[in-house]
Amino acid sequence: MNLKVNIHQKLLYRVYGNSLAVIMNAKENSVTLLQNEPLELWKQILSRNNIDKSYYPKLKQLADLGLVEIEGAIKNQHSSGVNDRSVQEVDLGAVNYWAFKNLIPLSGHFELTSRCNLRCRHCYCIYTDKDSLDTNKIITILDDLHESGTFGLVLTGGEIFGREDILDILKYLNEKKFVLRLNTNGVLIDEKIVKEMEGLSNIYRIHVSLYSSKPEVHDMITRMEGSFQKTLNAIRLLKEAGFGIRINCSLMQSNADSYKEIKTEIGDKLNIPVHYDPFIFPKDNGKIENMYEMFDDDQIKDYETFNKKEPSGKKPKLCKAAFSFFSICEDGSIYPCLKMKKYYDKPLANLQESSFKEIWYNSAEIKKVRNVLNDKLRDCNVCDLSI
Repeated sequence: MNLKVNIHQKLLYRVYGNSLAVIMNAKENSVTLLQNEPLELWKQILSRNNIDKSYYPKLKQLADLGLVEIEGAIKNQHSSGVNDRSVQEVDLGAVNYWAFKNLIPLSGHFELTSRCNLRCRHCYCIYTDKDSLDTNKIITILDDLHESGTFGLVLTGGEIFGREDILDILKYLNEKKFVLRLNTNGVLIDEKIVKEMEGLSNIYRIHVSLYSSKPEVHDMITRMEGSFQKTLNAIRLLKEAGFGIRINCSLMQSNADSYKEIKTEIGDKLNIPVHYDPFIFPKDNGKIENMYEMFDDDQIKDYETFNKKEPSGKKPKLCKAAFSFFSICEDGSIYPCLKMKKYYDKPLANLQESSFKEIWYNSAEIKKVRNVLNDKLRDCNVCDLSI
C-alpha cells in the first residue's frame, strides 16, 4: 500500500547532507533534530519517493511528534523507542553550537534597505533615497544563502516595510523555509499588511522600536509627528494577529525620564516583553554627532537597578561572527556582524561581485577573521546574535 506523507505546513527545515536535519516550528519555538535512519526517511519524504515499510515505525514516530501528516493507515505499527537519540527535541543553542563548530552559516543579518521614514536622533544608519539591491538581486542572494545552509535571518534596515516588494520577499522566504526575525519601527504597518502576513509560518518574532511611553517624547526622538500612535497601533495589530512581539527601546538622554514606563505602562499591560539597549554607536560614516545621547554612568546604574534580572544560569554567549553568523549590508557587502562594521576599512566581500558560498568557504578575508577571533569573544555582551 502506498502512503501519502506530507510535511506539516507550519514547519521550517534544513537538511545538512548526511549529518542532520533541523526542523523548527517558529510559532512554538520548538526544534527537532533528525539523524541516521530518521534523516534518511526525511529525505525520502522530501523527494516524494515511496517509503519502504522498514521505515514505518520511524514514520509513526515523526507523525506522533507532529512533523508529518499521513494519509492512509499504518497497521499494527508502533512508534520507535522514546529514547531513540536519532530524533531529538533540542534547544536552538545546540544547533548554533553545532553550526559554529562546522562553519555552517546558520544565521545572519540582512539589511534590505538603507531608506527609512524616520530620522531618529540616536541612530547610526546613513540613509539613502534608493535601494541598492532590487527584487531579483535579493532573490538571487536568498537562493545562494539557502544553498549554503542558512536557516535563520534577521531582516533589518533602514525600515524594511519601506520596500514596495517587502511582502513578496517575505512570501518567498516562507516558501524557502527560512526562519525570520523582523526589525521595524512599525509606522508603515497597517491592517492590510498584517492580513497579508498572517499566512506566513516562518516569522519567529517581530521587534518593534518604541522609545518612550509619552507620544511627544517618542515623536521628538523619531522626528516624525504621530509616529508614536502609528507604532503603538502596529504593535497591537501584530499582537492580535498572533505574532510574537518584542518592544525594543534604545536608552538615551531624550527618553531618560520616560523609558521605564514603556515596560510598566505598555509592555506589561499588553503582555509583551521589553528589551532595553543602553548602547549607542557612532554613525556608520564614523561621525559621532549622535553620541551626545549616550547615558552617563549614574543613569546606567539607575537603569541596571530598574532592569535587574535573576541569574539565568546560562553559559556565556559564544560569538558566532564569521563562524556561523554573518551580516549583509544594503549594498550587498558582507561583514562578520553589523556591530563590527565600524572597525573595518572595507567589507570582507560583496555579493554583487561574488556568491555567498564562494565567499564563506574560500575567502581569504573571512578565514583571516576566524583566525583572529578564534573563539576569543565568548564573554562579549554588546549584542544578542541569537535569532
